Amino acid sequence: MIGLPMQTLSHLADDVLLFKNMDVDMIRMGPFLYHSQTPLAKMREQWQRPEEELLELGLKMIAITRLVLSDVNIAATTALQALKHNGRELGLQTGANVIMPNATDTRYREGYKLYENKPCTDESASMCRDCLTRRIESIGETVGFGGWGDSPHFNNQRREAEKSIISHC
Repeated sequence: MIGLPMQTLSHLADDVLLFKNMDVDMIRMGPFLYHSQTPLAKMREQWQRPEEELLELGLKMIAITRLVLSDVNIAATTALQALKHNGRELGLQTGANVIMPNATDTRYREGYKLYENKPCTDESASMCRDCLTRRIESIGETVGFGGWGDSPHFNNQRREAEKSIISHC
């Protein structure tokens, strides 16, 4: 979560180091958006950052994380799009390399909104796929349909493990 009440830039830097120390393969981080039905909503007036600042901070975290961890998967979250119509595309252009489609049946989506103004809640899975494909292509990228989606980091670790096993045989 990026932009939580009382969170500092030092905390965010520690998060990036934690990702590195944990040797993660995928990171999903996004701007913190208040929901009126949560305890943190009471802190909204005191701690809420302007949307532009929160978007910029989210994009900077993606960029910094990409510089530190060049071979992991980083998701461009719907929270970025909730802040700006092309927020996920900006996430991809800043260093993210994964967009996670919403494949949940539309009749269940209203029941788990983590924040208000969540985009695409009225789209079916096929509508989401088509929309995301167009959005990704609009920035000159292509969708990797049919692959496993493993990060290069994971694949590198697997190859090293295979080499280790072979060398010990």
